[in-house]
Amino acid sequence: MTASLSRRALAPFGAALLAPALARAQAAWPQRPVVLLVPYPPGGSTDNVARPLVQEWSRVIGETIVIENRGGAGGTIGAEVVSRARPDGHMLLLFPTAIFTISPHMMRPPYDVDRDFAPIARVAASDAFIVINPARLPVRTIRELVDHAKANPGQVRFGSAGNGTITQMQCEIFGMAAGIRLEHVPYRGSALSVNDLMAGHIQMVCDPAALPLVREGRLRALATFGEQRHPEFPDVPTLMEMGLAERGAMSWFGIAAPAGTPAAIQARIADSLEQALKSEAVARALAIGGLRPAFEKGEAFASRIARDRAIFGDIIRRTGAGVN
Repeated sequence: MTASLSRRALAPFGAALLAPALARAQAAWPQRPVVLLVPYPPGGSTDNVARPLVQEWSRVIGETIVIENRGGAGGTIGAEVVSRARPDGHMLLLFPTAIFTISPHMMRPPYDVDRDFAPIARVAASDAFIVINPARLPVRTIRELVDHAKANPGQVRFGSAGNGTITQMQCEIFGMAAGIRLEHVPYRGSALSVNDLMAGHIQMVCDPAALPLVREGRLRALATFGEQRHPEFPDVPTLMEMGLAERGAMSWFGIAAPAGTPAAIQARIADSLEQALKSEAVARALAIGGLRPAFEKGEAFASRIARDRAIFGDIIRRTGAGVN
């Protein structure tokens, strides 16, 4: 048997021997520091998920995780970066509800969320609140806010973390249900909108990023989008109990990898996230920003994304919400 024939004859056996080694190499994640891209500026709700999560998650995987904030265009600029990254699990996207469920209905992002991403797991959820600055808008209840808006149509301006974000849609949902006209002012992140709320340039936000200032008594929470009253704010009613919100308006945060990331690496990422989210320190830190751990992976998470995308698509059609 010639040398070339010998190599051809042995090739299938070599491939069989190499397959387990290749699988192990693919599953050996991480092999270097991981970049977690947050598609908004520091200080917003998505960033408030990243900071405490990364501390514990780094410990679990035994490697550095670097947070990279890259805001703009309602989060689509940062998301595009991850969509084009090498699919090896070393650049990941921390995304809020909107990027996979709202933005596809309202704008034309430079990627396809189904084709270009591999959703890994949901990691957190939040109950947004309608928050006002009592020094600038002297109302004490949600009913008083509705009456004020009806008496002053178009003069109540709400800020959001950007066009096509959940912080826009929740205020739009409230305005539609209450029969009032609200003016949308988009920002490049939650922190900027909350700063302008404090300065009096806008009158309200629908954003858990405002809760620290509510605790300090500088802002006032009038209602929550949660399905139940928040244990920290038991006197703040839910919009649902007043018939002013719908199910499906909940805000959550997930981790996604570029499409084509090996299944073994996706599983390793999901498992390490689940372990990190069991930390009481993570839960305490998330609670400061009105957030809570909420792990979900696999088909359950994929189904949630598809269901919420359909829900928000219907809401967008009925409200006529668009990119300002």
